[in-house]
This record gives sequence, C-alpha cells and structure tokens, in this order.
Amino acid sequence: MFSITEYRVEGNSYYSDDEILVMGGCKTGNNIFWKAGLSDIRQRLSRDAYMQEVTVRRSLPDTVVIEIKERKQTAAIVYGEKFVVIDGDGTVLRKTSVEPKIPVIKGLTISKLTVGEPIEAEEKVLLRQTLEMLSSMEKGDMFFKKVELSKVQIRAYVYDSLICQGTPENLMEAMDSGKLQLVIQELGEREIERGTIQVSGGDYISFTPKID
Repeated sequence: MFSITEYRVEGNSYYSDDEILVMGGCKTGNNIFWKAGLSDIRQRLSRDAYMQEVTVRRSLPDTVVIEIKERKQTAAIVYGEKFVVIDGDGTVLRKTSVEPKIPVIKGLTISKLTVGEPIEAEEKVLLRQTLEMLSSMEKGDMFFKKVELSKVQIRAYVYDSLICQGTPENLMEAMDSGKLQLVIQELGEREIERGTIQVSGGDYISFTPKID
C-alpha cells in the first residue's frame, strides 16, 4: 500500500519532468516511509545551478512530490567564442557555444567564472545596473536582443538596426514610465526599424535615423 508508484514534479520550466526524475535518481517501488530517499533526491537536484530551491515531500499513500524553484535565465554574456548564461542576480547557470534566445551582453571583462556561483567582472557596477535594466525591460513587456556596454553609455538593440542608447539608469526610468515603449510603438506603426533612440535624463527621448 505504501510503495511509491508516482512522482509529481511542480514548478519546473527549464527542465522537463522526466529530466528532473532522472537527475534526482527517482525510482518507484520503494517504501514511501523507509526507503524513499527524499533527502538524497533533494541533494542530487540541488547540485544543478538552475535549482534555486528544491523541496521533496510525501503525498500519501504512494506519491512523492518534488517542488522546484528555478533560477531564470536573464542574459548571456559573450565570453570568447562561448556564451555564459546567468540569472538576474548574476549566478552562472551554464556555458554554451550556441547563442541563447535571451539578451546577449557584450563588453564585460570577466575575472571569475564558476557554474553555480555569481559571475565576477571588472565592470561590477555596470553589470549590476544592466541586470536591473533587463529586469525593467521584462516588466515593461520589452525585449532587447543585444546590449553593448561601455564606460560612457550602453546600446540596447530592439532590432539589428534599431538601438536604444543611454545609461542603464536612464533606460530603466524611461521603461518604468512607459515612455520608451510608446516611442518604439510609434516607430513600429511607421514601419521604422532603423535608427538610434537616445534616452537622456528626465525621460527625455529623441530619435535619429542615423546609427553611430
């Protein structure tokens, strides 16, 4: 009666249910009280960088529930010929040679790179500001394909040839107020996909069809 017949996975997005069960070494048939190995399953899963929080519990009479809170992919930093995928706190989730479909950040000098730990870059403050800006981007229902960093300002690409230019703080302010979205919407209605949107302090926004 108390043999495990089912595992139920909740909260996962990056990994499928089957992948979670394989990673956790989950097996049916064991006694749900004495040989369930719940702590072992949690430890195996917690080793993966995508797992922010893992809870494993019994659901009597025969089910084990695995609750996952995943770290979300926020950006990919260019690192030589590879991409380093990080979450909103800068934790390294994985390295890949295939460009992910998330904002790509260029212009950082990486000083430490370990999967499962926060990435370290010489431009520490600029990285933090850029991640905060990407959070505002997501909340404002926008998407930047690529972000190029420099000491003076950043260039965030809406399209390959349509660029938002300014400091991270100014871009955040313009997105939080909704003014940048309105400008991009108006350009879209005019079928304009090339040019530079300059975002300055006080939500001042200007547009030129030129690209520097």
